[in-house]
Amino acid sequence: MRSLRWHLLDTHCHIDMPAFDRDRQSVINRAFDARIALINSGINLRSNQATKDLLQHENIFAAYGYSPLNLDEKKHVEEFIRQNADSAIAIGEVGLDFYHATEEHQRAEQEDTFSIFIRLSEELNLPLVIHSRDAEERVFKLAHRVDQAVYHCYGGNAELLNAIVGCGHYISIPTRVCKSPHHQKLVEGAPREAILVETDSPYQAAHRGRNEPSLVGDAVVAISRIWDMTFEDTASIIMKNTCMAFNLV
Repeated sequence: MRSLRWHLLDTHCHIDMPAFDRDRQSVINRAFDARIALINSGINLRSNQATKDLLQHENIFAAYGYSPLNLDEKKHVEEFIRQNADSAIAIGEVGLDFYHATEEHQRAEQEDTFSIFIRLSEELNLPLVIHSRDAEERVFKLAHRVDQAVYHCYGGNAELLNAIVGCGHYISIPTRVCKSPHHQKLVEGAPREAILVETDSPYQAAHRGRNEPSLVGDAVVAISRIWDMTFEDTASIIMKNTCMAFNLV
């Protein structure tokens, strides 16, 4: 399997974004040289196509999605995913964003759209990668029956985390865990078999500046300290979880 040669897998990033236009190939090479693979997550029709184009690189996997902040490409993105499902390992990111959607009618529209992609993930038998900013409870109510799901950049509370894990779902911890007491507390209380890591590049950097997939190990360092384990053993557990979450075994 392609997954076996990689030491770590950045489960969520956006290297198709303009922030990487100047040096995208170097970013990919740095990850490759560090034995790091990545899942590039689409958020609209253009980025889904760009994600598919990135599959020419051996260390890149694709997730095709639809950001809850989009309003006008729903049918086109759904059609794209159906036509290209054989090249994806997940559907996402999809979900709810109540940080930006403050009106109830906006939130209801997001929920209707999310439900479409939940059904699509079940139909295509692909894991769901969930965006749930300030909407974790509502997301869980809609997605708790899904067979396979990953809560990208999870920032909810510990009680909901336990419910998520109880459904057999996973939470992905971003590199900002290095400086976020909230995420550190989540890692401390979560079952180790439920933890994945991500950069959410170009966002969520552990330090100042642009994030990138080769820095996903920063999250593993922070988690290894919380778990009181070596980096290698922590990476091994997380990689095993990742392979299970995305059917890479």
